[in-house]
Amino acid sequence: MTDLPMSFPLIVAQHRRWLRARGLLARPWLILGAAPQPSLPADRPADLVHAYVKLAGRSAAKLGLPPADLTFLPRKVSGPALDGLTLGNVLWMGRGLTFATKLRRLVGHTRSAECDMTNGDRDRYILRTLGSLFAGEGNDARPSNGVALVCFAIAVGVPRIIVAGISLESDGYEYDPAARTRRHVPQDRAALREIAKRYPQVVTTEPGLHRLTGLPLLAS
Repeated sequence: MTDLPMSFPLIVAQHRRWLRARGLLARPWLILGAAPQPSLPADRPADLVHAYVKLAGRSAAKLGLPPADLTFLPRKVSGPALDGLTLGNVLWMGRGLTFATKLRRLVGHTRSAECDMTNGDRDRYILRTLGSLFAGEGNDARPSNGVALVCFAIAVGVPRIIVAGISLESDGYEYDPAARTRRHVPQDRAALREIAKRYPQVVTTEPGLHRLTGLPLLAS
């Protein structure tokens, strides 16, 4: 893990302050991944936060959803890959922190539309929320970034979390139909089953996800 010597509760508190300052904390979230043919909620609250994982903003635009209120982006995704995307507020994730982001973490992020999460922070959010990274479930060391964002939302206290566009069955992406083998499936299945047991505020519009994990199904 690559972290500043900062306690995890302090990291959570800083993320909460940033989200609150951006008007994102005390509202329901739609967390959208990029799996093909996502099932969207039939009724979306007026105060819904649209939180998109990586390049799922492309899927959102194709489906007529609004631009992101929050985008969860690995630092390695940059340049032409982001062309044409409206990112909104960005939660950046990377191996470490630059000098500028270290300063921003020390003094607080609230004046910026950008916030930072290290890979170590991501793992700690999953561990503190679920108790495991589920590395023994498959070939990957942890669940996907979509599941990591769900764990982040739980940990910071988002009151209701609607999961869409995350699949344990379909390869490829809604914005790019070229078939790609989906990684993290065993870890995501185990993590989402644990979320279903522990956190009733997390629901899904995806019938397949409901069937395979027990997450409550929201009408789509």
